[in-house]
Amino acid sequence: MIRPLPLIGAVVASACLLAGCLTVESKEYHIKLRSDFSGEATIRFVNILSESEDTLDITSDDFKQLTEFYLEGTQLEKDNPGFKNVRKRLYEQNGVLMGEVSFSFDSIAAVRIFRYDRSSPFMYFVGSPLSAEQLVETNGTRGPDWMPVVFWNRENTEFYVKTKVVSEVPYQRSLVKRFQEWQAAQVPGKQ
Repeated sequence: MIRPLPLIGAVVASACLLAGCLTVESKEYHIKLRSDFSGEATIRFVNILSESEDTLDITSDDFKQLTEFYLEGTQLEKDNPGFKNVRKRLYEQNGVLMGEVSFSFDSIAAVRIFRYDRSSPFMYFVGSPLSAEQLVETNGTRGPDWMPVVFWNRENTEFYVKTKVVSEVPYQRSLVKRFQEWQAAQVPGKQ
């Protein structure tokens, strides 16, 4: 079950299995631009979950895919060739599993920000009302429903977007227990 999501929704969306899929409660995008339109970005994934169409618990398989392909692997870099100096981490916060990806980029195109010309505002497509990812808050200005774009003035250098992920999949399970088990196994001498 692949869902089209802006920016690096591919981290979660392409981590789907036939039996289940990874999803999140929300995502926070923080982007800082330099004068040459290169910059740095951090994306936080809040409450990473395993979801499936039935009651079978597939959290172990989903967590394994998350760590092997994305955290320790290079799938994120393959999916997003414009990301440089990628740093990834998983952590627990307030009883839920969080993910964070930080990276640098050479062009605003790498973070899906568009600017028609030097006198135009910066623009970011946040998805249609039918998208699984919906805008919650931003430091920009959201266009009308028929134009789901966030605009920032041309002098802006810091961009923030928070989205929530809406899912109609009936079964969702937290991955925090799998993370705790994985983390304990990483400590030498602890089993």
